[in-house]
Amino acid sequence: MADDIRIRVRYFASLREQLGSGEEQVVPAGATAADLWAAAMRRAPSLRRTRVRFAVNAEYVDADHRLAEGDELAVFPPMSGG
Repeated sequence: MADDIRIRVRYFASLREQLGSGEEQVVPAGATAADLWAAAMRRAPSLRRTRVRFAVNAEYVDADHRLAEGDELAVFPPMSGG
């Protein structure tokens, strides 16, 4: 688990305004979607109470999903409408 992996993170809707559209990141092997979200909240503390959904490679996943080399993590804010 000491190795690092490269992933792509993409932010959508209102998250994009505060965090940008996304970026490639190097993270420790074994990092989870929640770990990446925690890092984003350190950059934008106003997001602390924002609930988000995660998708990895276009499949919805839980926050404890472990990321792998080359994954694309998409982070979505709550959606409204109907």
